[in-house]
Amino acid sequence: MITRNFRISKPYHYILIFIGLIGIFLFQRLKDHSGIKSVDFVIESAAFLFFLASMFLVVFIITKNKLTQKNSFAALYFFIFISLMPQTLADHKIIIANGFILLSYRRIFSLETKRNMKKKYFDAALWLSIATLFYVWSILYFIPLLATIILRPNDWAKHLLVIVFGAGSAGLLVYLFASVFGTPPPFLMFYPPKVNLGLFSHLPEVMKVSLAIISVMTIGSVLSLFPPLILKNSKSRNNFIVLFLMLFTGLSISLLAVNMFVENMLFVIFPLAVIMANSTQQQRRSWLSDLFLIVLLCLVLLNLALNIENQISLS
Repeated sequence: MITRNFRISKPYHYILIFIGLIGIFLFQRLKDHSGIKSVDFVIESAAFLFFLASMFLVVFIITKNKLTQKNSFAALYFFIFISLMPQTLADHKIIIANGFILLSYRRIFSLETKRNMKKKYFDAALWLSIATLFYVWSILYFIPLLATIILRPNDWAKHLLVIVFGAGSAGLLVYLFASVFGTPPPFLMFYPPKVNLGLFSHLPEVMKVSLAIISVMTIGSVLSLFPPLILKNSKSRNNFIVLFLMLFTGLSISLLAVNMFVENMLFVIFPLAVIMANSTQQQRRSWLSDLFLIVLLCLVLLNLALNIENQISLS
């Protein structure tokens, strides 16, 4: 059924998914601003361009680095997770930071080719530092970047020094900005490292059910992928170690930033979509994947209907 249709990547898959994601973005942003009159078009244009670039980056990173087989599962899961959690698009600074983090992913995963290593480390550190200027918790993504040095210990001292220079370059950009405009670029308010244990009680019921199902699927996917991709010396072992670290980092940010749990889940969606796609493509019992996908798509439709109903009732 669904898995059979998306098992072979086709252009119309991505066209439909992109159209759906753009629709969700526009609906969510207009909903957050209570109409077109209260929209700041400069900020919204920047957020839209970064979100649009992020969609293309997701597909490019996956296909270029062969993180999945030649299928559309990752793009499908990316669409489903955004649809289930449209609040991830509520903060423009997180959208922009996520765009720069994806740019760093592009460099990090391409380290596997072992070509132009210093340039790639510099670029990855620069993009992560710029992301940190927009959202301070992005600094935690230096953990997966530094992990690549441990996984590829050749010339580790040089690569570490390059990362420092890359991060310092972002600081230089801030200094130049402050010198020209007389003020540093705006930073997002820093949230102290505190876990909000009562956070989930304030989420809508559909969101709670969605998170519960996604959590079960994530645990199952990680357990099924860990032995063949991590414990065994497979070609993609290093990339998936980094991918799991990216997932853990995104989850940590969601829990550390108080009252920003759903918005921060945007950082989780890319690594989670890739992990889920790999689990689905290796699943021998396709009916099980179909069942989970049908349930998730039903929740997407229910969530969409509730959001439209709430918007109509408020207007």
